[in-house]
Amino acid sequence: MAVVGDVTNEEIENLVHKYFSQWRAKKSAAASLPLLDTEKEKETIMVDKDLTQANIILGHIGVSRDNPDYYALSVLNYMLGGGGFASRLMQNIREEKGLVYDIHSFFAADKYGGRFEIGLQTKNESTNTAIEEILKEINAIRSVYVSDEELSDAKSFLTGSFPMRIETSARIARFLVAVEYYGLGVDYIDNYPLFINSVTKEDVLRVAKKYLDPDNYILVVVANQEKAALRNDYMDENPPQN
Repeated sequence: MAVVGDVTNEEIENLVHKYFSQWRAKKSAAASLPLLDTEKEKETIMVDKDLTQANIILGHIGVSRDNPDYYALSVLNYMLGGGGFASRLMQNIREEKGLVYDIHSFFAADKYGGRFEIGLQTKNESTNTAIEEILKEINAIRSVYVSDEELSDAKSFLTGSFPMRIETSARIARFLVAVEYYGLGVDYIDNYPLFINSVTKEDVLRVAKKYLDPDNYILVVVANQEKAALRNDYMDENPPQN
């Protein structure tokens, strides 16, 4: 429980005692969770809808929150597709080619696993081009070191925007619960900038090669499939769903 606001410890203790003093802990066995299926494979899911724009998601398994590469992946993702107009995906697919209004990527790192995902909307007719450019950018960031300027900008944004996560009482409460849930430590506020600033170009290239897979992914395309005309190399044997 996290309580943030214009209250004293004594007031909170009295309220907790008033409403929860009758609660009693019971013994409970820890749940046994199944192992995640991490087998790499390529799968395409096509949903046929009479739409003017194709809705596309491309992704694969990611990492859990306690993975030591989490911070390097945060920096990597900012440059790839998490940094808005500063990201490579946005610069290429929106600014240069005009295929989308928005495109984004993220690593959703949870306690027991996670996922990597890229999402966008584009005209049915530009579906293949958009997917091709996504895979090009993934391959590019896996192939050569990012520039010093890209790395510096990513670190500056991530560390500079961090205080916004705790700028309101509600955000502070959620932040404190997350710190406890993930076991990040009471000094996490001080450590986060250190973790981000310690990421090197070598780290970014290493985690890009390790955690981004341009060959094995799940591709979901909701579109007018006749107009989208998905290329054979993006497809598998799954027929379009209505």
